Amino acid sequence: MTLFAGAVPARMVLDGRPLDVSPDGAARWLVRARFVDAHARPTELLGGGNVTFVPSRGTAQWQTRLRFGGPAAIVATVDDGPLSVRVTADVGPPLRPARAATDTRSWRVPRVVASALGPHAAVLGWFPRVTAGAVSIARGDGDSGALSAPATVAAPSSSFRDASVTPGASYRYRIVLPSGAGTTLRVTIPPEPRHGNLAAIGGKGMWLSFSPSTLDADRYDHLVPADVVAKANAAELHSLELRTAYGPFEEITPAAKPTIDALIDAAAAHGIAVVAWTVPRSTSFEDLAAAVAAARYTTPNGNGFAALAVDLERGDFFLGNGAAGYAALGTYLRLLRGALGRGYPLIATVEDPYLEHLDRASYPYDAIAASADALQPMTYWRMLSRHAAGAEAVRAALRGSYAATLRAAGRNLPIDLGLQSSAEGPRGAPPAGEIAASIVEARALGALGVTFFDWSGTRPDGWQALAQTPW
Repeated sequence: MTLFAGAVPARMVLDGRPLDVSPDGAARWLVRARFVDAHARPTELLGGGNVTFVPSRGTAQWQTRLRFGGPAAIVATVDDGPLSVRVTADVGPPLRPARAATDTRSWRVPRVVASALGPHAAVLGWFPRVTAGAVSIARGDGDSGALSAPATVAAPSSSFRDASVTPGASYRYRIVLPSGAGTTLRVTIPPEPRHGNLAAIGGKGMWLSFSPSTLDADRYDHLVPADVVAKANAAELHSLELRTAYGPFEEITPAAKPTIDALIDAAAAHGIAVVAWTVPRSTSFEDLAAAVAAARYTTPNGNGFAALAVDLERGDFFLGNGAAGYAALGTYLRLLRGALGRGYPLIATVEDPYLEHLDRASYPYDAIAASADALQPMTYWRMLSRHAAGAEAVRAALRGSYAATLRAAGRNLPIDLGLQSSAEGPRGAPPAGEIAASIVEARALGALGVTFFDWSGTRPDGWQALAQTPW
């Protein structure tokens, strides 16, 4: 349902502004869609509807509406010159498409940039993309250290990733483009983040999502941390997976932070591990930086996350389709691993190879497994299989998924089975007997643990089954 705060819109208007050049070497342009009524008065789109952004070149990634106060997209390009975007809106009354235009040659933003991406990577970018010659990069320690012999990055190129940095150190980079123009930039690398280990999240767990918007049903201010922890204790949960980022949008907003901090602190006080759950949408610096920020997050009391679970899915709302989406699934976790280092526990939440009939040709399980400490297949038997109903059929589905995941991974690593406790798909929520059987079977298989989807959709009989089935 489309909902406006104000009168029915009569026209859509656009405004755009340059954001920056990212460390990927992409010029980023923010385009926002606004609506006015027949009297030219603003009317705000609160929810529903669909707004589509199509750029003349480069890419456009739509943004969550809370981030920029309404429908918006970030258009990114690595090439200089004219750039436009055509925007259409399906929000109720027919509205004419609108178009916005810019020319990156007129932007007044730094065109050579550098930033740390976690404790083990610095990223340097330049715009526009270098198409001939080579970029020269030298590095020195601190503000006065001698510069190293330059490394060269051959064309075509837009960025360089320095994976030889030391956590907590500061560096000076001298970047010289083929034109001879040189720029000196300083980067401070963050220290290693605190974290737990995989043993801390073994046993029973639950996904818990919240919305940073108070307009949504799962709004953060409906969470009562003491009640959440009491319910988790009653079900003997060992862990909670808390969604902290959707693409580059960090969900622990300043308004939500006190509630989420209280939840993390209360869980820590009762020995419940909290895992940061992120949902990537691209391999961009900004998206990866949001995941790194989740890994480094701590409350004012010093409590953070035990591990990071990265939800690696195909599709328009995730990492994309086709060959580009396939490549992004493996690349994302490899880049994140490079940024965080080998010590930080990374859980890869993956599509189920058995129930979805997937292999390495359709989903890069082995590439993902190379960077993961554990795999978490989404084994939603009632959503993905017409045949898995009843305790024995559920046990058979888990056996098939567990074996297929290890086989597709190509190496032996811990498996945390992502299971279903809510009404995902047309067949409804699993009854208590199926939930109990799934826990017993997962334990018999030697799984690291089970994580159920999800908190808000689990029925009372499901919670009872969780409480009565030990792990």
